[in-house]
Amino acid sequence: MSRAASSLATRRLGHLLAATLGVTTTAWLGCAARPAVRPGTSPPTDARAAAAPAHDASEAIERSLAQLSLEEKVAQLVIAFAPPGDGPIRQGGVILMGKALRDPSTLRARVEALQRRSGSPLLVAVDLEGGELNRLKGLPTMAAFPTAREMGEEGGWEAEAWGRRAGLDLSALGVNMSLGPVLDLASSGFMAETGRSLGDDPIRVARLARAFARGLSSAGILAIGKHYPGYGAAQGSSDKALLHVARSAQEIARHQAAFVSASDVLAGVMLANVAFAAYGDVPAILSPELVARAHLSGFLAVTDDLAVPSLLEATRGDAAELWRRAFLAGNDILLTTAPCEWPGLPDPRTVLVELVRARPELRPRLDESVRRVLRLKERAGLRFSASHPPDPAGESASSGP
Repeated sequence: MSRAASSLATRRLGHLLAATLGVTTTAWLGCAARPAVRPGTSPPTDARAAAAPAHDASEAIERSLAQLSLEEKVAQLVIAFAPPGDGPIRQGGVILMGKALRDPSTLRARVEALQRRSGSPLLVAVDLEGGELNRLKGLPTMAAFPTAREMGEEGGWEAEAWGRRAGLDLSALGVNMSLGPVLDLASSGFMAETGRSLGDDPIRVARLARAFARGLSSAGILAIGKHYPGYGAAQGSSDKALLHVARSAQEIARHQAAFVSASDVLAGVMLANVAFAAYGDVPAILSPELVARAHLSGFLAVTDDLAVPSLLEATRGDAAELWRRAFLAGNDILLTTAPCEWPGLPDPRTVLVELVRARPELRPRLDESVRRVLRLKERAGLRFSASHPPDPAGESASSGP
């Protein structure tokens, strides 16, 4: 091992030991090992979850659901880039990226401001990958965060410790959802070449991903595994062109097995922007069968980024139709890295509200996804209240189909 590699390994070991000992790595923010819980939330501890009977939580969710207007229900399904300014936020969550993650000293205050602007508690998501894709490199404790390939060469102990390390830092910043770990099986192709895959053995990948997700969960962070049902050895980035994969259904099932084996610790899965010939040759996010398979495994289904231009190939350039089809496929959370109100693009909330109004038979399908999202927020310790004032521009909560 070179001196540089030895030094890197030593630094990583130090970070891992700190994580294993439960030492907070965000002391530079003045945070305790467990950050203070903001008003309207409750600590996501196993003890709290065990103390609350399942039927009580279910009844509370049903009460909240019954009080939501159509607009408010649709909003719960959307995670988008945080809207600028200081006006109200009417979406289920926000995704943080870019410059916002480079200044951790102000990020916590920004997240708290976003939560105050929202009528209901927000899911706050970050893409969590290491190496060149390390969004958290601005945090001193996460500068050495390894790639998935490097983590795959280590073991479960290290993976869980890194998960806890990342989870503590995210929690201290007010983030509650990790878009990761990556469970794509690959020994070649784009995912392997970029170091984003843990390996190509579904058993080992599942074991390492489970360990990493356990670490995240121990810090109260929801883990969303990606990119279901598995990017595999596909060449090229789905962000740049729509990928068509001729993998057999049996081989796809082998890739899915890694996700299913980790289902006890994953809060959900992100479906791939990859088209599989065995499932209609449409992006996985638009395949009702693949979304249904995710639901049958107990997963909440999250789309990959709907702002990716290459996806418009599937809808002949119609951005509104992309959102309609993603919803009709059964996805529970529709994610975009663009703001909802973006010049030149339709507001996805308006698109979905108009769709459900025109087709009242879709209301039960909408309610099912809202239930899953509210359960997810409950799991994250976010106390959802339906008592906030309804959108003045929207319909009343009691309006019928």
